[in-house]
Order: sequence, then structure tokens, then C-alpha cells
Amino acid sequence: MYPYAEGLWAARNQWYVAGWSDEVTREPMERWLLNEPVVFYRKEDGNIVALHGRCPHRQFPLAKGRVVGDRLECGYHGFTFDQSGACTRIPTQEAIPASCRIDSYPVVERWNWFWIWMGDPEKADESLIPDHDIVKLTDPDWLPVKAATHLLKARHQLMHENLCDLSHLTFLHPGIIGVDAVADTGFDVSGEGMWYRDARAMYNQEPTGFFSDILDYHQPIDRLMSMEFYLPCLHLAEEVFLAHDKKDGEPGRELGTYKVHHAVTPATDHETHYFVAYSRNFATDDDKVTEIINGAFAAVLQQDVDAVEALEDMLRKSGDGPFKDFLAKGDVISVKVRRSMEALIRAENPQ
Repeated sequence: MYPYAEGLWAARNQWYVAGWSDEVTREPMERWLLNEPVVFYRKEDGNIVALHGRCPHRQFPLAKGRVVGDRLECGYHGFTFDQSGACTRIPTQEAIPASCRIDSYPVVERWNWFWIWMGDPEKADESLIPDHDIVKLTDPDWLPVKAATHLLKARHQLMHENLCDLSHLTFLHPGIIGVDAVADTGFDVSGEGMWYRDARAMYNQEPTGFFSDILDYHQPIDRLMSMEFYLPCLHLAEEVFLAHDKKDGEPGRELGTYKVHHAVTPATDHETHYFVAYSRNFATDDDKVTEIINGAFAAVLQQDVDAVEALEDMLRKSGDGPFKDFLAKGDVISVKVRRSMEALIRAENPQ
């Protein structure tokens, strides 16, 4: 599926962010992931259970059932399943065939997210989840903030490429985080396989009103910007702000750094879950700064959502491809990511 090669869409043997931890309670919750309904609930000990969300009896949504102890009871005919997906009760009979079961998925909570593995459970290695110390969601010197949740009406590939392409900031987010220098500045691309990074440095820049407000600084600044992608779902944007007061080749003093964490998870062919948080190491106890950042980020994220959904609408109305992109120099990281994502999918389906 565009922009990937025909027949390729998403890898299953990977960890994906499934949502925010506080979404999961003792009440069943349904979420579509990788084209499947999944039902989540918490056991009495607080751990999360993730099961296939369709009852094998009559295909009733299990999220409309209820949790009894640590088991899930279908709200249609009372078929009951344990955390492994095995059926433990059929009200109309004593014998329970072993074939009456549903899939169960490994789940891991990290920070305020919960991650799911929907492929081969034997391959679900928790060490493959990106290090949350690196992304500064668990560092006491940083303030993490839950920013936004969107269900995009667009395929996940489009948001991945939007986030990998920093040059779009100039044109899609002018005056907030985008200035001419973002697109005009040279960039360095590094990484391969499961990790990529685009970095660029902009010097002697007049700060936008947004940056002046949050940094409480109104003189020229240097912006060190980067975007990292941990395949298949986590993007980490970072901005380091320095006062433009270099002396003898030394960098200017740091005014602050913030990181924006974008989790992009396929829901269905043409829908995507988008979870966003950010963290900062300045003004961590200033509620006014948090309010300013929240307002600006809400506007920026909505601009991204609108753009990606407009792309999806164009593709769908055009017959969904195949399309041949005109690729520019600035697309180098997007192309590398396309190829790596395709490689993940092909590795699962060699035929």
C-alpha cells in the first residue's frame, strides 16, 4: 500500500504503542490494531490483559461483555475466556473444546503508555522497546506531559513520512515552530535498520513568539534540531536552544531542551492511532509555560493531522495508486525509512 510496495502494509512481530495506561480499567475497552479488534482490561492485580476482541461463537464484540474476576465474559451468550484466551465456560454445555479460544497478546507498560506485540508471542522481547530513559519520559530532571490522542483517518505510512521530513515545518507550521531556516538548512542523516536520525543546526535565529514565551528570552538563538525514528512506531523530535553568544568557538549557553514523542500505530488500512507526549528540562514547575506549550502543540498537531488526512483523501479519490513520487534531496530519510519498513514486513512473509 502506497507509499510502500504493493501488498505491503505493516509488520506484526514488533512492539506498538496501544494507548495510555490510564485508559485501561476493569471495564473492557476495544481498540482496533493492525486490522484486528483487541479488547483490553485489568486483572485484579492491576496487570493488563489483551485478547482478540471478537467472540468465536457469534462474532460478538467482547468489549461489550464484562470482567468476572480475572476472566472476560461475552455479553451475548456468556462464553468466558481467561487471560491466555482459552475458553473456560460455555453456559449451555459442560465440555469445552480446546479449539474454542481466542488470541492473547503480550502487553508491557512503560511510562504512561502500554505496548502490544501482535505477532508471534515467542518473539516478544521487551528489550526491543525503545529505552524510555533516552526519550526522557522517566528522568526526574525532566517534566513529561501527555499532549494528545488522535485517530487519524489515514494510513500510518503517511504520518511516518510527515514526521521524518523536518522541512515541512517551514510551510505547514509557520510562525510557531516553522521558520525559513528549517527548510533552507543542510542536514545530516544517520542510522540504518531500526533507527534513523535527521539533524540540522540553525544559528543566529530570531525566536518566534512561541519560543520567546516559553524560554523567556528575546535575543537571537541557535536551534539544534533533530528527529529520530525507532522503527516501527516511535518518533522522537528534539530541540536544543542555545543563546547566540558563542565565545572562542564554544557553544552558547543552553536555554532549554524539549523532546516531542510521537507514537504512530496502525489501526486499520486507512486509520491510525497517534499518541503524543513531550518532555522538557526547563521551567518544569511553571504551569504557565505548560499551558503555552500545550496550546501551541495542539495547533501544530492539528495541522499535521489535517495535512495527512488531506493526503489520504487525495490518494483514495485517485484510486489508491500505484503512484510514482518525484523525490527531492530532502526525501533521503523518508526513502531510507520506506525501505526499512518494507524489509520488516517482507522478513515476516518471505514469499
